[in-house]
Amino acid sequence: MKDVILITGDSGQLARKINLLLSDSYEIRTLTTNKKKTNNKTIFYWDVKNKFVDLDALKNCKHIIHLAGYSIIKPWTKKNTELMYLSRVEGARLLFNKCNKLNIKPKTFITASAMGIYGLESAGEKNEKSKTGKDWVAQMAIDWEAAADQFKKLTSRIVKMRISLLISKNFSLVKYSILSTKFGITPIIGSKHNTINWIHIDDAAIFIKESITHKKYQGTFNISTQNPISQHNFIKIIQKKVCPFALSIQIPEFLLKFILGKRYSIINVKLKLSANKLVNTGFKYKYNKMEEALENIINQ
Repeated sequence: MKDVILITGDSGQLARKINLLLSDSYEIRTLTTNKKKTNNKTIFYWDVKNKFVDLDALKNCKHIIHLAGYSIIKPWTKKNTELMYLSRVEGARLLFNKCNKLNIKPKTFITASAMGIYGLESAGEKNEKSKTGKDWVAQMAIDWEAAADQFKKLTSRIVKMRISLLISKNFSLVKYSILSTKFGITPIIGSKHNTINWIHIDDAAIFIKESITHKKYQGTFNISTQNPISQHNFIKIIQKKVCPFALSIQIPEFLLKFILGKRYSIINVKLKLSANKLVNTGFKYKYNKMEEALENIINQ
């Protein structure tokens, strides 16, 4: 009999990738906020705000992968920031409370977190022991990880992923940079010196798969490659692969700040994530260089 894995954030790119990667070896169940998508066999409904989870989704559950999270790139209105917190933090708390009530003790609880935990204005190299930030995004990530740690009371092994930018064909920075370059123009969004900490979506999915079975994965990990890249070099690689004669156009900082407001801090990145802890577990990347990662995506 296959172990049951429950995945939240069913519509996300990473959740879909994980579903495909694990479906042969495990019984996969997902939670959705869309009642129309449910089939009460593999897809179940939950409503975090009203503290509801279809309990059939949790029966005999051996592993939980919590990837739900209302998009951080949405405007930071009061309503949206509440949804961001609700889906991440309250979602994890709800899952713990239901498991605790039903005496369900998952072997592992794997949760997304974010590099934003180090602070939107932070700079320099950050490892898993670095100080956390004090802005609202950092505090949300701190609460997110604390909610995951509740599962220690159920003797679950906890894995917390401080995920960098996921590189995939549908990731907006990659998608629109490639598309515009095909038409001969490559926009530079923010300072060309800004740092892009990244990991290919395949590698993030492989890390989650390995975390299910290998007990060496425990605690907090920066989910990133060893090779962060500047925005300038990122653009140069895309131009090389797509259209070497494309014209680079710098979008003025004042315009980005006007359009994005405080969200500009998401792209104005100065910190570099250390991946030493991940590498020291023996984890092997499929794509450790941006050129290889982009070539894979462009050829899809």
